[in-house]
Amino acid sequence: MWYDPRLPPSDHRGKEFEKTSGRLLPKYYALKQASKQGLDTDVVANHLVDIVGASATLLGRECSQVALTSMVAGKKYFSYGRGARLSRPINEALFIADPAERSELLEALRVNGGLQRLGVGQSNRALYTAAMAFCAAIDLLGIGNKKTPGTYFEILIGHLFAVAFGRNPRKRVEVLALEDQRSTLPTDYVFDLGPKQVKFHLPVKISTRERVIQVWAHQRILDGVYGEGRFRGILVALGETKLGLKKREVVEICLPDQWAVYQRFIARLYRVYYLDLPAKYAALATAFPNIAVKTIGEFFAEKTALLTA
Repeated sequence: MWYDPRLPPSDHRGKEFEKTSGRLLPKYYALKQASKQGLDTDVVANHLVDIVGASATLLGRECSQVALTSMVAGKKYFSYGRGARLSRPINEALFIADPAERSELLEALRVNGGLQRLGVGQSNRALYTAAMAFCAAIDLLGIGNKKTPGTYFEILIGHLFAVAFGRNPRKRVEVLALEDQRSTLPTDYVFDLGPKQVKFHLPVKISTRERVIQVWAHQRILDGVYGEGRFRGILVALGETKLGLKKREVVEICLPDQWAVYQRFIARLYRVYYLDLPAKYAALATAFPNIAVKTIGEFFAEKTALLTA
């Protein structure tokens, strides 16, 4: 979470804030437990929608919107604030603050194919809201760890792809089976769609600023073991924003030149999908070496093409 010394301290929380925030983490733990039984289930979908609703209610009723200065061309950002805490920056155009609109769009999460029927723009907004509402609420609860938002985001994306592919993923893949030696590679998700079908390597990141080279390194190992193109690497990331508290400025931290080096000399990622797409990374789709970086809504529009072996 972010602390802004210019905001008044909060020694006391309203009853509704305490009530709602006290229910949020148990909902998250229930989601984690349900996901262990299968990511593609209706139970997981219902938990996700429930968490988004509780998180957005907490933000909308018990917190205030705080204006931020966006240094990102063409984008406006704000934070939710309570007491001395600020949430991470939120893209104004992507976040659905209106309860009625949010309820209508997020219901698409419960239905197989519902996001695809929304279209690219609306599915982008629905998924960004689903991710950011919980992350921002956790920022304001003062839990003090990065793992909870990251795990939630991983489950959200894993569920979407499990439903889209009609398969539950594995989190390890065997890379060595020689006599008495066996080794596995830990990954976020690996989807095996069956014999003679394309397979997917799906890393999921809140942001790519830390250890993103690991994504390309894992793809290189899979290419070396199984053959190039056997696993299609798809990276999914939330965004690349950073909030400077002194001036309340939002910047995007992007390393497109490094990505180009990784793509050229380590391995080839097949797709990168963002919930809040940085323009510098989108431009890599028309540069050498080509990296197809798109919005998450475009995944649903091109799912059939991705599944073509």
